[in-house]
Amino acid sequence: MLLLGLWISVADAQQQDVVLVPHRATYDMKLSVARPNSGIIEVSGRMVIENVDSCDAWEVKQRIKLKFLRNDSEEFSTDSSFTSYETKDGLGLRFSVRNIQDDEVEEELRGHADLVATGGKGRATFTLPEARSFELPAGTLFPTTHLALIIRHARDGDQSASYSVFDGARLDGAFQVNAVIGRPPRATGAPAVRGDVGLLRNQPAWGVRFAFFATGDHGANPEYELALDLLGNGVARSMLLDYGDFAVDARLVQLQALPRPKC
Repeated sequence: MLLLGLWISVADAQQQDVVLVPHRATYDMKLSVARPNSGIIEVSGRMVIENVDSCDAWEVKQRIKLKFLRNDSEEFSTDSSFTSYETKDGLGLRFSVRNIQDDEVEEELRGHADLVATGGKGRATFTLPEARSFELPAGTLFPTTHLALIIRHARDGDQSASYSVFDGARLDGAFQVNAVIGRPPRATGAPAVRGDVGLLRNQPAWGVRFAFFATGDHGANPEYELALDLLGNGVARSMLLDYGDFAVDARLVQLQALPRPKC
């Protein structure tokens, strides 16, 4: 019943007490840690995230290009892109995912998802790589709605939150995403940020760590974890992407404010 009250107000979260800023953020990426069984000794690359306000929706584009070096001196590269169009009422999502390794497409996903009502059940439908449809459990959130709600939890002083989140990046359903909210990490060795640095000023900040579990695997290890140095306007000053065998650090190096449309 407590969560129901939060779900009812999710659609208002972005428009009222949580104001997300349209922006394009560029991050330099490098290896943070590699476990002995990973076989990875070096990672470098770049990530670009673009959040566009389209009046009744948020359009998100993310691209990550990485180069890997194994301990046997073998090199390979990956190029991952994700685009989505999520309505601001939190009820509709269109998505497209493409993962490339060494210039060959390894995976391509495309489809849409809809919820019957805020806090209600929904359905996800894929058109690529094959026609597939399945139900989403009641209370499922889409990514931008989830981000706004986590910022709201942080502003309210909550230290944790857990939700079912669907983003279209997997064929077998939503993730159970557990968030732990605390103080922002110390910005030691952070590179100078170019561009519209005013977006970084006068904003509350938190350290948020997300653990992503496959549905039904609450007691198992997460499939991956994501740590953010997150600002109240939705900009992340840094990220740590932990895939288990290795983790990659992403530091903000360039920031561009994008215009808000006249709706």
